Amino acid sequence: MYFSSSSNLPAWYYLKGPRFGGESPVPFCHFNSVRASEKPISKFPKLKVKQRKKSHCKFKMPQLLFPTRKARVRTSSNQDNMGTCFSNLKSGKDESSIVRVQQGLLESFRVKTPKGEVCDVFHGIPYAEPPVGNLRFKKPQPPKPWDGIKKCSKYPNRSIHKEMPWDKALPRANQSEDCLYLNVFAPKIRDDKKYPVLFYIHGGGYVMDSAERYTAKNICRLLVSREIIVVTCHYRLGFLGFLSTGDDVCPGNFGLFDMLEAMRWVHSNIASFGGDPDNITLSGQSAGAAAADLLSFSPLAKGLFNKKIVMGGNSYCHWATTSKQEIREYCKKWAKRLGWKPQLNYASKREESLDIFKFFNELPTSKLGMTMFFSNTIFKECQLPLAPVVDGDILPHNLKILRETQEHVPSLIGGGEYEALLFCAIGLLRGTEKEINSAIDVLSKKSGLPRSKIEAMTEKVYGDSPALRADSKARKLFYVNLISDIFANYGNYRFMRDCQRRGIECYGYSFDHQSKQMWGWLQHVVPFTGGTHTSELSYLFDCNYMSAPLGMNKTDKVVSEMTADYFTNFVKFGTPNGPNSQLPVWERISSDDDQMKLFSIKPEPMMKSTLYGDRMELFEDHIGMLYEEKATAPITPRGDFVPSIVSSGSDNSLHILVS
Repeated sequence: MYFSSSSNLPAWYYLKGPRFGGESPVPFCHFNSVRASEKPISKFPKLKVKQRKKSHCKFKMPQLLFPTRKARVRTSSNQDNMGTCFSNLKSGKDESSIVRVQQGLLESFRVKTPKGEVCDVFHGIPYAEPPVGNLRFKKPQPPKPWDGIKKCSKYPNRSIHKEMPWDKALPRANQSEDCLYLNVFAPKIRDDKKYPVLFYIHGGGYVMDSAERYTAKNICRLLVSREIIVVTCHYRLGFLGFLSTGDDVCPGNFGLFDMLEAMRWVHSNIASFGGDPDNITLSGQSAGAAAADLLSFSPLAKGLFNKKIVMGGNSYCHWATTSKQEIREYCKKWAKRLGWKPQLNYASKREESLDIFKFFNELPTSKLGMTMFFSNTIFKECQLPLAPVVDGDILPHNLKILRETQEHVPSLIGGGEYEALLFCAIGLLRGTEKEINSAIDVLSKKSGLPRSKIEAMTEKVYGDSPALRADSKARKLFYVNLISDIFANYGNYRFMRDCQRRGIECYGYSFDHQSKQMWGWLQHVVPFTGGTHTSELSYLFDCNYMSAPLGMNKTDKVVSEMTADYFTNFVKFGTPNGPNSQLPVWERISSDDDQMKLFSIKPEPMMKSTLYGDRMELFEDHIGMLYEEKATAPITPRGDFVPSIVSSGSDNSLHILVS
């Protein structure tokens, strides 16, 4: 038997009678190809072998495929999903799994770890319709069903962005507006097992990067082998994901809605891959962590996860969101750079918004890519210009009220010991006196405080003085700590303090290890080396943002395995301390811990008492107003969200009822 070379379906799909894909409800089977010279299996005497006809086609197709035994079948417990996995089906030369999800059939490819564990990998699963044409700058739409079997062996399109300089020479998947795909990395399915799920959102300042750098080989070796399922996704970046006119013409947040749609798809379909839809950990790093935290208290994401891991950012960081006024002005400025010619006069502000939106909607894709590199706004002002806004929909109210209405879940949070080191590298900052003065000027401008008060703060918090500035090492350390506190540390401190006050289980960490070997060539453009922004990714995913050519040394590998143990324990059990673990105990942040002890991740891990809490309190006393979340009105208030402040708690929190 033959099938057309243009078909995407395997040969056994075309067998007559009860067959896979036909009307018959018989169980699906495992098939092996049989040569024409071999005799039919005695169990199936009615099946006859048809002699192969001579053909000049250079590809040899199987003549007939006989069922040899019944395959293991998994059916989702979600009756709306009715997902099924047919394991041990032959696909070409390698074994693979075929999974039924709501939209159709998916075929994996197999990855075997160095220890011999077999994992199923599904690349490029569409979780929404391509956001092209009339769907540009619109919320994602659910994907349409497909016919036949979709092979998931090729990495999907990435969102439009400008590459990192050191990535340009590397082979990468295509960039396209058609980018709403996710990837599933799963252990071999067991009938008696439901695997916990890690849903991960990549970072990149909301404007660049992709999930492609998180490779199947490394994810399977470090995470899936520890019996969890990992899901990564692409979402729209830059203007395609976060364009906003600050009003109802273009409210923005399209990238955030993409992530939400991916979460919904995973929750509905993950049982088909052997996953537990009631044990999903929402996670991300940097801007991905901020987005994950924002989604965690959106009413639209309720019930889609039960834990969260936020690395190197969260919703308390001042750059996690932007105001509708700031994003409107930024989009106007870029529209002019890209060729927009505004009218001299508009009848209304909304008419101007329509003109801006029309201009962006007609721009070719090639004009919409963005990058973080050498951006003064990002690196010198620690601000992301294109970011989520309170839109009255996915974020129906200001963040202060939303936090009081969310269902708080166990959390794992932290960052690098020196978060700002990476920004010094890619922003070409060396911690000079000029750069310190520039940072002080920005803080004075943003806070509205006189420069003298900011200088008094740096003296009290960091020991700034003429003697310190004269010492090159001390000056660089002061600069890195200052930028680290502004960018991430203070946001992490507020997150952990909020968990303390609420009695929510929270585990904090400081990633204190990154070898010079893992820094690669960037070690030559930083003031000094150490754990920094993205260090946890280097060891948790073996995903090195520095593109270090030499890879891990022996010590790095020890830290990597240990990090994977702690984080996967949290995904599985809600605590990094798994049952019968031989690792040092990672203590939760207790309600009476004034020092706010963090778990130091390094070759010899330990809980460390630091001055972190004291430093952050002083920081807050002086410039905490920079981080105040004002009760700004949403762009388009949701009619079904009616908060009612009924009382004030002893910790000055708001007690709110939501109808």
